[in-house]
Amino acid sequence: MAAGIEHFQSGELESARRAFEAARAAGLESNSLMYNLGVVYYRLGEYELATNAFSALLGTSSQALAEYNLGLVAKAAGDLDKAAFWFNRAAADSAPEKIRALAALQLQEGKQPSPEPSPRPWMAYVSLAGGYDNNIASVPGSGSSGREGGFGELLAAGSADVYRTKGSTVRLEGAAYSRQYPSESDFDTDFLQVGTSWLESLGPGRAGVMLGVSQSWFNSEALERTYRVDLSYRLEECPVGGSGSRCRASVSTGVVEGGDGFEAYDGQWYQARLKGRKDYTRWRVDAQYRWDLNARDDMEVGEQFVSVSPERNLFELTVRYKVSQRWNVGVEGSYRYSRYRDPHRLFTSQGVLESERRVDKRSQGTLLTEYALSARWSVRGEWMFRDNQSNLARYDYRRQTALVGIEGVF
Repeated sequence: MAAGIEHFQSGELESARRAFEAARAAGLESNSLMYNLGVVYYRLGEYELATNAFSALLGTSSQALAEYNLGLVAKAAGDLDKAAFWFNRAAADSAPEKIRALAALQLQEGKQPSPEPSPRPWMAYVSLAGGYDNNIASVPGSGSSGREGGFGELLAAGSADVYRTKGSTVRLEGAAYSRQYPSESDFDTDFLQVGTSWLESLGPGRAGVMLGVSQSWFNSEALERTYRVDLSYRLEECPVGGSGSRCRASVSTGVVEGGDGFEAYDGQWYQARLKGRKDYTRWRVDAQYRWDLNARDDMEVGEQFVSVSPERNLFELTVRYKVSQRWNVGVEGSYRYSRYRDPHRLFTSQGVLESERRVDKRSQGTLLTEYALSARWSVRGEWMFRDNQSNLARYDYRRQTALVGIEGVF
């Protein structure tokens, strides 16, 4: 650590970074080390790593200093709303006088009108991955078709703020996803979504309205086109979570138009979601509850009937642990209960027509790992196991997927 301080004072930021990271890898854990790491990352423009370093000081005797520096990082990254949030915390009466004065100065500067329009912030994400799927068709083990094999996956998303005033933002958003199976192209999947959001500061949080349209394809054929509306409210600090927490509530609805041959999916869906996050020194915990209701046209062929209109309840918990400043590992578990609106009517293998409402109970577990190559690029890996238990045997299945990929945030 002493060598790192010496390098920093000489302006040798990369050398300082290597020395501080080596000190941490050797077992040194101190507020001073995390502060120095945060400052070096900030000076190098690696804002995500700087945020992680300063966040490690929350809940310690250096909390006010951490909050002020988190404000500086957010300001440099172009997130002025988050910067104001941290500066307001650092300006609290409980903070040391010097930090309060610095934070107040930053808040005052933020209120001054800019002589020229400020740059419009934008964000982009891209992920390219490859993996293996041992049950591509999600069929029961007793009826396995042997459809397994490798796949390639691409995910890209981005947003741009096209209009900003104090407390208000108009944002354009887009996302594209594709998974291709070279050996089983019948299961190739593509998805595209675009939308616009209006975000408004409201009370202690931020409210949002999003209008969007999306199109999905299955085996290159149009599957669903959806027109959706989302209403949301987000708090940077949850009432029950305290420092280092955030939460979000949203309700959504969509009108669906099925493609040629997929008319059964015509209809509407409704959704409500609660999400929360809590950061500790080395841990991050995410929790989610989601309720879905579908009202689709369903499928009827002769005497047989198949419902594609489930009501679902999903519970999900993800826990991540920061092994080092660059490496994270985690585990994710979820449980989904689905009950379909109308009974299925299907012929058995003996030719008897049976009627029963479908109920599925799906459990899923995922192991996660991620290593940061730089402030923007990282490699990730995951292994997922899914077990779907249904009262209709033809919908029972088990599935495992493993993938490795590289992702970038800009």
